[in-house]
This record gives sequence, C-alpha cells and structure tokens, in this order.
Amino acid sequence: MIARCGRVVVLSTGLLGSLMILLQLQIFTFEFSPDAGITSTQPLTMERRALSTPDEESPSSRHFPRVLLIGVRKGGTRALLDALALHPRIKAARREVHYFDDEDNYEKGEEWYLQQMPLSRDEITIEKTPAYFTNPLVPERVHRMNPAMKIILIVRDPVTRAVSDFTQVYYNRLELNKSLPIFSDLAFTKDGEINMTYKPVRNSLYSTHLERWLKYFPLGQILVLDGDVFAKDPLSQLQLSENFLELPHKIRADHLLFNPTKGFHCFRKSPTSKVKCLGRSKGRPHRNIGDKHQQHLAQLLKLHNRAFFQMINRAFDW
Repeated sequence: MIARCGRVVVLSTGLLGSLMILLQLQIFTFEFSPDAGITSTQPLTMERRALSTPDEESPSSRHFPRVLLIGVRKGGTRALLDALALHPRIKAARREVHYFDDEDNYEKGEEWYLQQMPLSRDEITIEKTPAYFTNPLVPERVHRMNPAMKIILIVRDPVTRAVSDFTQVYYNRLELNKSLPIFSDLAFTKDGEINMTYKPVRNSLYSTHLERWLKYFPLGQILVLDGDVFAKDPLSQLQLSENFLELPHKIRADHLLFNPTKGFHCFRKSPTSKVKCLGRSKGRPHRNIGDKHQQHLAQLLKLHNRAFFQMINRAFDW
C-alpha cells in the first residue's frame, strides 16, 4: 500500500513537470525561417501577444509605436516630434532609437525595442528616427513587425535640405578638427552628375526612398508633410497630423511661439509652462555653396522631384 502511494506521488510529480514544460513552450514560441533557421529568440509580438509590458510601479505600460516619423533628415523631424508631443493623446520616444536601421540594435529583438518606448496608457506612441526613410532594409522590417503601422514623412525643398545636411556635416568635422568638406567636390561626379554615394545629396532623392516604402505600405498609411510650410505655419501641418492619426484637434496656436532669433517656432504645453526651443545646432546659417552649384543641383533634382510628386499625388513649390 505504501509502495503504491509512492508510485502515485512520482507519477503526479512527473505529470506536473510535463505540464509546466508544455506551458513554457506555449508562452515562448520561436520564429523559424527555412532559410536562416531561428530568426528570433524573443517571444513573438504584435499579432500574437499584447503590445505592452506592465510596469510594476505604475498603471502605465510600454507600447510598441503605432506611428513612425521616418524622416527626412534635416527636414524638421525634431521640431515636428516636439510639437506632436503637445497633444495629450500622444507619447513620444524622446531619442532616436535606430532599431530598424542599426544591425546591432535590430539583433537585440522586439523586446529590447519595446523597452525604449515611454510609459503610456491609452495614448498613441510615436518614434522618430530619420535614418529609417533612406535605409533600404527598413520598410520590409517595419511591415514584418506591424503591417498597420502609420508613417509620417516631413520633407522640404531638397536643395535647401541637402545644403542643411552638408552644413551639419561641415560643423561636425570642424568641432573634431577634421578636414573640412567642399560641397561641389563631393556632391557631383566628374561629369557633373549627382554623386549617389554622397549622403547629404542622396538623402534628397525622395522618390528613390519613397518607392521602397510604397512596396510595403499603401499611400493611405503614409502622411507626407510640407516642411517648408511647417516652419512658417506649423499649426496647419499639425492639424493634418491630428486628422491622419484620427485624433481631436488639441494643439492650439498658443502652444506655438515664434522665436525671431532662431527663425522658427518654440513650444509650450500651457500658457504657464516653460517654453521649449530646439538646440543650438538647429536653425544655424547654412554654408554658402555658391549660386552656381545650388542651381546645378536644383536642375539635376527636377526629375526626381517630379517622380516624387506623382507618387504622392500632389506637388510642392520646388
């Protein structure tokens, strides 16, 4: 009788252990690829589990972004993010995460990405990394994670943007005591064509980059904003963003204060809160590349601009 009880205990313990293993297998499901083997050792996300991780000390949670501000670099992305964050239904990741474009970060997996997001409740989480727009790997990666992702792209005159990009590179090298670049030597080939390997110019080929995004996302999921209009009349572009995100208009004119010294708007949450302006590197005078080179670049970009206008079914005054 005692021996039988012992066997029952052993069998019960073994059965309990098996059940625990099965439960673990149900929780930690791995993704397999027939070509590359295991592609992720993280628990599957987005479609097959809740998009948040509870925080023990707060009723808030971290949520994957439902909106990506993908660029363009030197197009006004930081100002746009700060302005969108004025909305009570928006939570913004305050730094550029570089998850989808940086191989080291991407290999850390979606759980790492989730931990970079701000705590929120029912707000929309938005993340900004301008390098997403121009990286050829990013559109497919974003689509794989969330096919319903909403995309915001802010662009400006591509010649002005290229000069602004060049200016930032110039001052970065100046601060590091490195040799200073000459725009015309880098932007054009010996035959006078666009040097596709020079990033400050390549970043202005909007049609080339948007074409890759349109392979994975319909135009209805992509909001294209006019950065030149945003610099002068930010409220109009912010209201377009609110409409796109299906949010009520909560950002008001008194949230936006023009700074004549910097030449662009600063922001405040309320009439009594502190005014927040962009850093000293924003709004600084552009390097003079010469009218001849500026006009030559404008001529070379015309075909790219027309292709871009056809893709988005509208035209800008470039």
